[in-house]
Amino acid sequence: MNRPVDPVLHAAAALAWPERNQCWLSTRFAWWRERIEHGAAETATALPPDEGDFEPAAVRLAALFGLSMFETELVLLAAGVEINTPLREAVARAQGTTATSVVRLRFSLALSLSSQAHWDALSPLGPLRHWSLLHFDSNDGITQTLLRIDERVLHYLTGTAAFDERLQGIARLNVGEVLEDERAQQIANSLGGLHEPLVMLPNALHDAAYKRASRSLADAVFRYVGLRTLWVDSTALLGDAHELVDIARRVDREAALIGTGVALAADADAPSNGVLIRFVAALRSPLIVLGTLSPMQLADLPQRQLLRFSVPTPQAAASAEMSPLLRRCAARALQQFNVEPVLLDQALASVAGLADETAIDTTLWGALRESARGGLDTLAQRIESRASFDDLVVPPFVAAQLREIASQLRYRQRVYDDWGFGERHSRGLGIAALFAGESGTGKTLAAEAIANEARLDLYRVDLASTVSKYIGETEKNLAKLFDAAQRSGAVLLFDEADALFGKRSEVKDSHDRYANIEVAYLLQRIETYRGLAILTSNLKSALDRAFLRRIRFVVQFPFPDEGAREQIWRRQFPPRAPLGDIDYGTLARLQLSGGYIRSVALNAAFAAAGHDVPIAQPALMTAARAEFAKLERSFNAPTGGAA
Repeated sequence: MNRPVDPVLHAAAALAWPERNQCWLSTRFAWWRERIEHGAAETATALPPDEGDFEPAAVRLAALFGLSMFETELVLLAAGVEINTPLREAVARAQGTTATSVVRLRFSLALSLSSQAHWDALSPLGPLRHWSLLHFDSNDGITQTLLRIDERVLHYLTGTAAFDERLQGIARLNVGEVLEDERAQQIANSLGGLHEPLVMLPNALHDAAYKRASRSLADAVFRYVGLRTLWVDSTALLGDAHELVDIARRVDREAALIGTGVALAADADAPSNGVLIRFVAALRSPLIVLGTLSPMQLADLPQRQLLRFSVPTPQAAASAEMSPLLRRCAARALQQFNVEPVLLDQALASVAGLADETAIDTTLWGALRESARGGLDTLAQRIESRASFDDLVVPPFVAAQLREIASQLRYRQRVYDDWGFGERHSRGLGIAALFAGESGTGKTLAAEAIANEARLDLYRVDLASTVSKYIGETEKNLAKLFDAAQRSGAVLLFDEADALFGKRSEVKDSHDRYANIEVAYLLQRIETYRGLAILTSNLKSALDRAFLRRIRFVVQFPFPDEGAREQIWRRQFPPRAPLGDIDYGTLARLQLSGGYIRSVALNAAFAAAGHDVPIAQPALMTAARAEFAKLERSFNAPTGGAA
């Protein structure tokens, strides 16, 4: 039977989609009202015919969630009861209630109106309940079940922009601009035809630069396949199993309604990773994971088709559009620091208006140095390097070695890259130096002077947080450390490195085997690290011989002689410090190295400040006596000094 053309729909054909959708709904609600009030013999067997390329939201909804004709009509009837007064009044009269009270569509009424009605519409496994398109109240029996449309679904049917309020703080829609990316195109092509794909970007969480690049890559991948990105905050997920399944379904539903893929960050080592895996297992949307999931975790996701891709971080470069002066300064800094183009743009903004080359170079270098730190501050302790070579009191041959290290650090890019020495070998391009000597002989101060001379950050590696008793953890910590340092060009200081770089032992059990693996891995990373790694040790003979072979510089810091100790004493007091009578010659006869001398001078200064007197010989000798007691050494006051 041919249905006559509805004049309202015909006139609406010239309107925009939202207006046409509203007209379509109004016509459908009016048809249902007449069906309920007059009991026409014709039943609802089809939706109103489409006009041209117009597709109403109800048809889209049915296609997205696989709804039958009857299930689609249930959704439309429940929506009409909420927003269409004539239809709500007709339903109220048919069910024997008043329109002034809360009206809900009763399932028995819908059964009587449609020839295509089926009980499966109420099934917990059916799409209406699985996706929470309708809410069901069955307190009065199954046939008397009351139906209420979900608010988010109602907004979708009416063409109103909305977002599931239950996902606020858990998920958000990315609306940023995404640039063309060859890697994103490659990943998008790989997704074709895959069912429930899982793209894993393993190195996405190495540092801030990788994380930003990974997020942009994920956005670009989904754009290439015609989707936007729904970002899920994995830290906001709850541990309750029922709640996780509900959130996963809501995320899937939202992704379907607004046309997105899902992306989230996953740290395989995070304590809450079990919660994340349960959440991912319940998801059905295309998924991109920033980070790494272990094989055991992936085993819990058998339905997912896995793809792995590395994350290339865009490297900034000096542009021909820059002025020659700015290009020279930028090229020098970018040889040292690996940063993204956006960070270079921010650094260039800091030198806008400067004309002096020295000022531009200093400002731009400092800005890029700070930008390149990435996540290194969370892996090691940054030391503010204020010392210079003039502050060191060491023999001339030691000073010459330290200056040679600084020179190689500063010009390594020219030798390796510009002159081509780095093309022959991929290993041994970094600088490894061992500073050996007793405690307090100036090893750490020398590291500060080198970093300061090269205008680089100095990071002290905390061995307590690096070495782990758990198998494989030490290597993982070292990998994060060196990866972050590689981008920043920082100087790494392994203080008291004997524990980490000690001799490999004979393998007697599994502990020995894995301990040797840690040393071997460290040797490998030292060789491939293109920066400077400084190790300090009180005893050079305690280090592994294979490691010593890979060290380019071995600097022995001798215990300072009396002349050197006098120089160290004279350099301890700032110009503003109030000084009394001090016999530096007598102090120099105390068998103390530089670090202990600094401790004595500082303790004497506090004692003098407490008595409101200048720093003088008695306070210094008293502090020295306490320092000797701390070292469990006998104290014999030198001639001329006050005990």
